Amino acid sequence: MAQEKIGEVQTPSGSTYYIFWDQTSGDIHVGSEYAGNALSQSEAMRQANYYATTTQIIK
Repeated sequence: MAQEKIGEVQTPSGSTYYIFWDQTSGDIHVGSEYAGNALSQSEAMRQANYYATTTQIIK
């Protein structure tokens, strides 16, 4: 698994977490938490931001 740091997000409470995305598998992690799967980096950023805000994975 070759995760790459692609950015960071901030939760409503003010905590900041790095976003990691694995280009091969598409897995997204916000900090150490699984946040979904995306085919592109821009989609991964969008889903990570949604996860950081709601703690829900987009299905």
